[in-house]
Amino acid sequence: MEDKLTFALSNREMDVHFFQNAAAGAEKQPAVIFLPDLTGVGETQLETARLLALEGFHVFVPDLFSHGGAAQYCLRMFFNKAFLTNEADNPGIAEIHELIDRLKGLSYVDATRLGVIGQCLTGGFALHTALRDDVKAPVVFHHSLGVTGSGMPEDHARAICKSVQGHYVQIDPMCPRARVEQLKEQLGGHFEMNYYDWLPHGIPHFFRRTDEGRRAYINMVRFLKMQLN
Repeated sequence: MEDKLTFALSNREMDVHFFQNAAAGAEKQPAVIFLPDLTGVGETQLETARLLALEGFHVFVPDLFSHGGAAQYCLRMFFNKAFLTNEADNPGIAEIHELIDRLKGLSYVDATRLGVIGQCLTGGFALHTALRDDVKAPVVFHHSLGVTGSGMPEDHARAICKSVQGHYVQIDPMCPRARVEQLKEQLGGHFEMNYYDWLPHGIPHFFRRTDEGRRAYINMVRFLKMQLN
């Protein structure tokens, strides 16, 4: 079942595409929050969400550009230093934390078994959610923000003590290998790092278009099932 929900957050409303676990019964089910990149929510991402629902998860795809559009979101965020450096108090991650808390309150969601997928713009958000006890499966595709170091502030990265799955491409000016290696050093044995040949930045857009894209999808589903089931 597909639906669109609207949540009143502290500073605005946010629309969220909802895909119900097709096999869901009366019991609460694990949920995955699938965050978009800077291109916004497109049909490719929605199709992936439908497939993830068939894998056994409730899937929520937030439209970060709700009620204002991409330009307004970017103007509000990209002139904020904490957002650019991916500090914990940045307004982008604050919205995601608030949204997660709202989703946890839904009667059909198992609030103890949550996954968060972030990509590019929202990859750093997914890293921050790894600090939450309720997020058991944080997945990041080539985090572009923050713009310094590993993309994750040192003190916050060192505090992560659960498995984080990362997906990257060999040549990526927006998320170079040196950044990923630094994140790996910060997270130690908690980081599962996956690299893909012959893919550009934007791996989730290629889940069903190339062999390497399909491999990335399979790796992601494996991790989600291992951590949430």
